[in-house]
Amino acid sequence: MQRSRIEIWLVVLFSLLFIAVNSFLLYRQSYLVSAAPFLLLVTVWVFFAPTKLFFALAFLAPLSIPLRRLVPGLPFDFWFPTEPMLVFLLIMLILKSLKEGYFRRELLVHPVFLSMLFYLGWLLITTVTSEMPLVSIKYFLVRFWFIGVFFYLAYMLFVQDSKNINRFLQFYILGLLIVAVLSLIKQAQYGLFDHKVAHGASAPFFIDHTSYGAALAFAIPVAIALAVNASNRIFKRILWVLSAFFVVALLLSYSRAAWLSLIAGAGVWFLILFKIRFRSIIITLGLMLAVFFTFQDDILWRLERNTTDSSGDFTEHVQSIINIKSDASNLERINRWDAALAMFRERPFFGWGPGTYQFQYAPFQMSYNKTIISTNFGTGGNAHSEYLGLMSEAGLPALIGFVLIIVFILVAGLRLIVNPRVGRKERNIAIACLVGLVTYIFHGFLNNFLDADKIAAVFWGFMAIIVALERKVVQGAIEESKGA
Repeated sequence: MQRSRIEIWLVVLFSLLFIAVNSFLLYRQSYLVSAAPFLLLVTVWVFFAPTKLFFALAFLAPLSIPLRRLVPGLPFDFWFPTEPMLVFLLIMLILKSLKEGYFRRELLVHPVFLSMLFYLGWLLITTVTSEMPLVSIKYFLVRFWFIGVFFYLAYMLFVQDSKNINRFLQFYILGLLIVAVLSLIKQAQYGLFDHKVAHGASAPFFIDHTSYGAALAFAIPVAIALAVNASNRIFKRILWVLSAFFVVALLLSYSRAAWLSLIAGAGVWFLILFKIRFRSIIITLGLMLAVFFTFQDDILWRLERNTTDSSGDFTEHVQSIINIKSDASNLERINRWDAALAMFRERPFFGWGPGTYQFQYAPFQMSYNKTIISTNFGTGGNAHSEYLGLMSEAGLPALIGFVLIIVFILVAGLRLIVNPRVGRKERNIAIACLVGLVTYIFHGFLNNFLDADKIAAVFWGFMAIIVALERKVVQGAIEESKGA
């Protein structure tokens, strides 16, 4: 009894001491010590409940913020608290695999995973040849732990228990819901239909409205699938309301690229729903390309006549998507794309180094491409394209590796949803993940956000879901043949 009282008093004493020290540091505008209880909880999770830590990651991914927001003046930056959690989980995963000799061997023959290994391997090679090795090392490590945790570890958990798929999706959606609510409250205060307010409404969780829109485009198909699958009426209604809320949030994000990406995803869903043959799709795309090249002069002339700039009016905002004459955002994208292509032409095989575009593109800007938002020193950010950015930074092999990942996951997803062995609920989730991936595959032509945990979590996570569901079907077929 006496020992118990001493322990209680020690806990109280240390708690009061922590509160006092932390209060003083907060007064001095230092927030680092405030993270200590959270780091302690993460450490406990890593060693005693790694599965719960993974789901905490899914929840916190949309809510993470740049560390410099908490501690201004740092010479480095990362997404807090998720990236430290990712590192802890990956280290534990590697140690466990080495100690127990455990590895999902079926992945070694899966084209999606093999493409990932090729992609990461080439990034590692180009890190060695990089103009800025330290920048490229950080870029490679970020990609490595994103794929290691959100694909490989996620796949292991999803294969172990298929209920973990729904848990992962639900936790991510819940975290994104909090961001969407806070963003809309901020927009309501300063102008709900003001597109300039929308640009920073999702801060500090998202860099800007475009990445926020990309996350919403990922979440909407999944929220709808969960609503369709829900057996509880109340839960089903809540999910339908949530789906509608996310659509409204996406519209009010004023992210034109996200709008287009969701339309592209809806188009794929339409093709799946009506079972339109792949051959018909190829023929249609071929005819569209033929029409474009036949009338390209007329099309470009009409595009150049469009002078509608982005605004709070939805109609004008949509019209501004094809304004390549006066819309500064569209023209700056063209400037960045041309710079990326010029960088690629100079170093087509190894590139300038992963993650180096933003530090190297300035000299490749053409004077006639520069806009009112261009900078002579190239401090404006990335290439605004996953594909062109990758080409300029790591050369053609890296782009091939990335495209192969996309092609193989689309093939795997399409095969999965037409497989008669797949249950209705699993098929709905697979379709939602496939549509979600298509939104970002399209979005990737206009922006690049895979260096952010909030996008990487679902991009690689959705792939893990498709491959895990595919594995479940294979295992079912094997067990059925053994029983026969």
